[in-house]
Amino acid sequence: MSGWILASSLLKMAFGPSAKRRYPAVLTPHQRWMVSLDAILTERMWGHGHLMLYPLKRINPSNCKVSLAQSWDITSPESLQAALHRLAAEGHRMQMAPVLGHPPVAWDFGRYVSVVRSGFGAGYVDEAGAWQLLARAAAPVAQTYGSWRAFADDFVAGRQIWMQNVGREWAGSQEDTIQAVQRLLDPANPNSPWNQVPWETIYQPDQVSPQPR
Repeated sequence: MSGWILASSLLKMAFGPSAKRRYPAVLTPHQRWMVSLDAILTERMWGHGHLMLYPLKRINPSNCKVSLAQSWDITSPESLQAALHRLAAEGHRMQMAPVLGHPPVAWDFGRYVSVVRSGFGAGYVDEAGAWQLLARAAAPVAQTYGSWRAFADDFVAGRQIWMQNVGREWAGSQEDTIQAVQRLLDPANPNSPWNQVPWETIYQPDQVSPQPR
């Protein structure tokens, strides 16, 4: 990324249009739960926002496009769908299963949700399409884990194996990830989406939250 593009992106991250103002609709409990599957990655990255479909606090399509291109070779709606299909169908979890004794579903589907949100931010999928894609992640995750802690433990374990296989860290240290998880699981942290959206939410009937006045 050139210096000019980087500077422009940072300015948008700091002073661009508010994502909450662009997308003011209140999410349902199930929607809030689904986007919270991305909480670990969101917590680690400056300028990213929890409990929204849009991944950033400020509108910045170029940031989302660059991130997807660099990390996933995603440059179009077609390549977005292909990457998501790979993550949902196989990902890395089956290769990791012999090491852990089970497939770390959280590692693949935590990243799946992150890619969907970034794809929406990049304009590669519309809002309705993004929610349809996220709904596909809910069942395998909800059927595998019984708490945010269990989900987080498997995500961290999967990332540890992934780092060993790739031989380098693409997005910060494992310690940063562990610290992010600790903040999210801290019952005294009012900003943690996991404290605001209990794990059991996904097993309960969904309902439309009243609009703020």
